[in-house]
This record gives sequence, structure tokens and C-alpha cells, in this order.
Amino acid sequence: MSVATTIFHIQGQTTDAIERTLEAIFAREGRVRALRVEGTYSAVLERVTSPELEVSYRYLLLRQRPVGWTPLLELGLRAEGLDIELSRALDGATVVAISQYGEIVTGYRIIRQGDEIDHYLSDPTAFEDEEGSATPSETEELAITSEEIEAARGRPERFADLLPAGTTPEDFARVVLLPGWWEERNAVGAEAEASEEGPVDEMDRMRCIGLALELWDPAEYPLAGKLEDIPNNIAGPAIALAWE
Repeated sequence: MSVATTIFHIQGQTTDAIERTLEAIFAREGRVRALRVEGTYSAVLERVTSPELEVSYRYLLLRQRPVGWTPLLELGLRAEGLDIELSRALDGATVVAISQYGEIVTGYRIIRQGDEIDHYLSDPTAFEDEEGSATPSETEELAITSEEIEAARGRPERFADLLPAGTTPEDFARVVLLPGWWEERNAVGAEAEASEEGPVDEMDRMRCIGLALELWDPAEYPLAGKLEDIPNNIAGPAIALAWE
């Protein structure tokens, strides 16, 4: 995957509706569409990621899944607040945006009726740590505040209706969200022990989020690996879209 990839999952909306909405959003910004091509997944992915295509905003729109979610892959610059704009323009549709920053951090943001109802980062301090400014235990010295850290904890009880039958918000948090940085932060004093399992695989965490919310289907979430490795017979036909 690229250094930063965001995949929007829009509930109950067709590819046609999402494409029209994207066109309207970028038209309001005065941006000109530079590419629209339909075809097999691998062919259009190659077109939209080509370095010869000199554009800022690149997207790959996949067909609506039988479970009701339509995936939209953001492959260029991040359009700030796009998930909120999509939700508002599409009759308040629920949007689950999963982001992955290389193998460092996984996160999600869930939008409903045009408002954020929850968001999560597997390590809210990762980027400060990369710059060597602090460790997770030195949060008072970070640019990110303690309130911002707590806001990124993820509270699946806020979207319990999206979890499949038999999966509780507590289970989702314990199995998917807490392992790694959050467990270490929650450990107290002498009770804290070094993990014997090693670092959490962030691609696997992303896959688990997709599986738990059944964003692709109940048994598979192929978008958590290298995008170029997904077979055409799994991804299906796609539409490549790009704006200058």
C-alpha cells in the first residue's frame, strides 16, 4: 500500500450516486476532472496511479458490495472532510473511512448524517514519536493534547448497530482496537508487563476492522493488503477518477 491510504465505505449508495457527488464536490472547488475510465480493477488502478498522470486527487470507485457498502479508494492527496461531505450530500449516508499510514498507524472515522460519531487511531502519538519529540508517556510535552488522545480511543458502542449479531462493542474494542499502544497506556505501574507478542501488524488490524464491520463481506476484506495484488475476480470492475 502507499504511505497513506484511505478507503471510504459508503452505505446504501450506488457507484453512480457517489460519482455524481464527487463531481459536484470538486466542481465547487473549481477543479477540473482529468480522468474517468472504467474497466477491470487492475487496469484502472494502473491508470489512476500512473506517475505520468499529473493530478492531485485520485480515486478508485468499486462496485457496491452485496452487504450494502460501496468502497471508494483515495489514492492521491487527502481531501479534508470528504467523508463528511459525502455523507451530507448522500442523504446522511453512513460513511466508514479506514486509514492506514504505512505500517505505523491504523485509524477509522465513522460519519452519520454528516456528523462524526466516532474516530480511532491505533497510536495517536506516532507522528510525534517519529520526529523524536516524545514518547507516549510524555503526553504533556506533545503537540497533541490528552483530550485529543482520549478522543481517538474509539468507542464502538456509538456504532453498535453496525456490528454483526453476536459481536459486542466490548469484544470489538478488546480484540481489534486495544492491542498495542492502548494496552500499554492502560497498563498501570507494577502491573505493566512487556508484550510477548511483539508489535501489532497494522495491516491485520485494518483487515479486522473491515471484517468486524462486514464492509466487504462476512468472511473477507481484501483491501488491507497491497492494492496491486488484489485479483480482478475479487475486486471486480472499477472506475478511475482524478481531478487536477
